[in-house]
Amino acid sequence: MGYSLYSRIYGSLLAAALGDIIGGPAETQSREEIYKNFHGRITTLRDGRRFDRSTYGEITDDTSQLYMMGKMVIRYDGEITPQRAAEGILMWADECPKYYPQCAGPTSRFVIDSLRAGKEPEEVGKQGLRSQFGTSNGAVMRIAPAGLIAPGDPERAIQNAIAMTKPSHNTHQAYSASCAIACAIAEALTETSTIHSVLRAAVYGAKRGEEIGWREARIAPGGLITPALLEAIDIVYDCRTAEEAEIRLDRGVNANICTARASVPMAVGLFAANGGDPLRVAFSCANAGGDTDTFGCMAGMIAGAFKGIGEIPPRWQETYKKYNPDYDLEWMAGELTRIAQRFMERGQET
Repeated sequence: MGYSLYSRIYGSLLAAALGDIIGGPAETQSREEIYKNFHGRITTLRDGRRFDRSTYGEITDDTSQLYMMGKMVIRYDGEITPQRAAEGILMWADECPKYYPQCAGPTSRFVIDSLRAGKEPEEVGKQGLRSQFGTSNGAVMRIAPAGLIAPGDPERAIQNAIAMTKPSHNTHQAYSASCAIACAIAEALTETSTIHSVLRAAVYGAKRGEEIGWREARIAPGGLITPALLEAIDIVYDCRTAEEAEIRLDRGVNANICTARASVPMAVGLFAANGGDPLRVAFSCANAGGDTDTFGCMAGMIAGAFKGIGEIPPRWQETYKKYNPDYDLEWMAGELTRIAQRFMERGQET
């Protein structure tokens, strides 16, 4: 089967959702607790309700936010601004009662209240009333469309990612995190991408996002994304198996649960450790311990873009559709492909 941009974009969206679904039941548990509670390694779809986690087969807040941000991108034909991104955030709050407000993170809940009160999106995201405001995972877990409409174009991916991030997580850490994942996706979509080229793109995005953040964003407390990302890559290259990488990544970079500084290196590292295979990536993330659904969602964005929908067995595609009928990823993939192709054609003309 030849190269298909639609296959890569649909693969990214579905792999992100499956990573979210498979990782949801184990969310916030340690690796040791996962093995105890699930009687060993998670190797199939599980029900997390007895742990007060996600229901069988359903996405969590991660994919629902990604989907609403995708709808915003489609509504405005790929022309993204912070004001439009804020609209996408409010769309999630208004149209997804299953997930908002009960699943809103520490930043998102505050931001949504502020946006509803009519405050300026770019200023809302800079407020630092608590230590984790602006450094949590809310912006980066919905960032996929920023990269999906910029195949092979890291600068456009960065521009998109920052516009999407500003209304809620206007900090230099969040810029770095969002740009890392967006650039990894943009590179993974290309026909000639390799694991190595995707990792280089993630590091480039992390550095550029951080540089822009130092100039434009709030300087929040906490460590930087780039050193943690480089540490994760070093760990993966030093491991012989994906399971060894899970253990060492958990011990090395998976600190401060639900922060982008931990989640982005974990996601990128587990993508690489599993050779970019979407389902292997999803199950690896589910067993790693910590913010497992977010690891799975972000790593899935990259893995699906790298491998395409053909690497996701049809039964998993049907499982997704059965339990998530309100989130049509095939439609979204078609629309995002149309937008991506238009930008690519525009770039060839200049």
